[in-house]
Amino acid sequence: MSAIISHQENEAGWEWKLWLEWICANAAGEVIGLSIAAAVAVGVVRAIETTVGAATMAAVIIAAGTLEGIIVGIAQWAVLRRYLRNMKWQVWTAVTAIGAFVSWTLGMLPSTLMNDEADTTPMAEISDVVKYGLAAIMGLVLGLVLGTPQWLALRRHVQRAGWWVLANAAAWAVAMPVVFVGASSSPSGVAGLIVTGILTGASAGAVAGAIHGAILTRIVRR
Repeated sequence: MSAIISHQENEAGWEWKLWLEWICANAAGEVIGLSIAAAVAVGVVRAIETTVGAATMAAVIIAAGTLEGIIVGIAQWAVLRRYLRNMKWQVWTAVTAIGAFVSWTLGMLPSTLMNDEADTTPMAEISDVVKYGLAAIMGLVLGLVLGTPQWLALRRHVQRAGWWVLANAAAWAVAMPVVFVGASSSPSGVAGLIVTGILTGASAGAVAGAIHGAILTRIVRR
């Protein structure tokens, strides 16, 4: 009996460890990834030194978002490699970057296509409930996009990897409103913007990591 209890405690122990490590990795990855991506985007725009069109700006943001995906993928693999030893960092980073590229592309399409109309047509004010509700729907869709390439990599190592796609959808349906809250805040000064960006990235990454990390522990255990 004592051996069974000890085995159960050890099993619960590594699951908690994986979950906490996964939360920290996603929080750190989002902070570093978003910071570098933002710096790259601003640097490219300033280097051009001309009026940047909507399509050019969208391309810069998509490229920066893909870079964020690479950084987050590396941070996630640093944890995942200890539990799925045959998972190669090149594979996990690549599928994460692909998901980020497609997600950022889909996310930028509406604003890019409607940019000309936005200059002449005033946008109607919407309530916070509608805004964050739309953010949750956006997160749900983009979570499906983010999780699908990673599922293709996971299914070669674990059973029932399909749950990972749904886990990402649920995770980003909750995390995306957190991003919108941070983006809608208006801190004063450069220091305020930096602190807000760090807190937003860390919070969104931790929330997403906590949700799909809970599913990851089940998938790895199986």
